[in-house]
Amino acid sequence: SFEGLTVKKQNGIHLTLPDAHDADSGSRRASSIAASRLEEAMSELTLTTSVLKQGPMQLWTTLEQIWLQAAELFMEQRQLKEAGFCIQEAAGLFPTSHSVLYMRGRLAEVKGSFEEAKQLYKEALTVNPDGVRIMHSLGLMLSQLGHKSLAQKVLRDAVERQSTFHEAWQGLGEVLQDQGQNEAAVDCFLTALELEASSPVLPFSIIAREL
Repeated sequence: SFEGLTVKKQNGIHLTLPDAHDADSGSRRASSIAASRLEEAMSELTLTTSVLKQGPMQLWTTLEQIWLQAAELFMEQRQLKEAGFCIQEAAGLFPTSHSVLYMRGRLAEVKGSFEEAKQLYKEALTVNPDGVRIMHSLGLMLSQLGHKSLAQKVLRDAVERQSTFHEAWQGLGEVLQDQGQNEAAVDCFLTALELEASSPVLPFSIIAREL
């Protein structure tokens, strides 16, 4: 079943944030937890846009994070039009934010616009050179486009900067396997499995903190 948080803007547009439940186990999925957090955050942001513009930067940053989290929820549910709207709202606050550029890249990737996604990931990485999640997405996209050597370099940079990032180890293993470096690939896969098994479960976190 699906429940949702409805957001109404001054222009009359309504957005319903998906809140999914696992029908088999009855357990709440990560997107469900995220939606409840979004609802809590949005309930605190009762100021009008005109007041927000005069407020401290923290309010704008929080609002950007809320829009981007909403966009991620919509992308998980393949509601791409709604995701694009949320990203557009975030971009209206901080057009050159690495978080906005990254999410624009994610949306382009989901739509199959791989070259556009690659370029947006590169732009995001230029703004935030230490963003390991950006590196991870860029590395996988480069691999998808056939740039295996460059993909390997980017993913190696990611694991060097954050050695506990199991997704990057997994991606690096896949690239190495594609290049015929099977022994090195196996080492990466084993590292990824060990890290994933020992890492705490994070159902959802603020995008800007993870990038």
